[in-house]
Amino acid sequence: MINPIITLTSDYGTKDYFISSVKAFILKELEAIDIVDISHEITPFHLGECAYIIRNSYHHFPKGTIHIIGIDSEKKSDRKNIIAKVDGHYFIGLDNGIFSLIFQNKEPELIFEIHLPPNFHSTFPMKDVFAKTACMFLKGVKLESIGDESPVFLSKKHSLPTVTNNNKTIHAQIIYIDRFGNSISNISKKYFETIRENRNFSISLPRTYKVDKISSTYNDVNEGSILALFNSAGFLEISINRLNTNEGGANTLLGIKQGDNIIIDFFETNE
Repeated sequence: MINPIITLTSDYGTKDYFISSVKAFILKELEAIDIVDISHEITPFHLGECAYIIRNSYHHFPKGTIHIIGIDSEKKSDRKNIIAKVDGHYFIGLDNGIFSLIFQNKEPELIFEIHLPPNFHSTFPMKDVFAKTACMFLKGVKLESIGDESPVFLSKKHSLPTVTNNNKTIHAQIIYIDRFGNSISNISKKYFETIRENRNFSISLPRTYKVDKISSTYNDVNEGSILALFNSAGFLEISINRLNTNEGGANTLLGIKQGDNIIIDFFETNE
């Protein structure tokens, strides 16, 4: 029999004791459980970055997995602690907009606001609320006993690419930079191909760098060369093949920061 799975994602980092305390709490409460770290290196309070990581990782786990999200998680008066079921998975965290960012095109199967005792306050809700709720649920406590049903998530929107110049130009944004300095944009492969319509193109980056082809793999270009490809999540990524990271990440050498704009111009062969 497969043990239940709880995943943990947070902006706590791994220097301090916080995540080990969450795991210790869960292990004391449940006899048989597998705990998986998705990431604890989210940029502090960065909901968009967290959403990108969870959106591209949760579906690899079995249905029924519980995902605890600890980012910008201290309770505010107008925010709810919730447990939600989406796509067969359960998600627990503060409804600060993170859920709407993760599930842009998916409707929740259910949402429950977690009951808290009167005058309850915690500076460590990932353990005191989220992990406790996950353990209660796995022990068989019904969601109706854990909280009150809620209709919708708090809504936040990712920045989306825009098209200008009579469908000849895409203005996009870098939404995530990984540990290698690879810079991921908010342009999906489907969106790119729809706007492109088989035209040639040029991707303009900071420091006047340009890329005019899409690679299939990093090794399609020479070591140390700039490339653009669609990553495993299906988003346009700017990288440098086999960069020596002692020299800094690809984003550093290219002068790219999270939130920076990139521009893609399309043109016919004879233009």
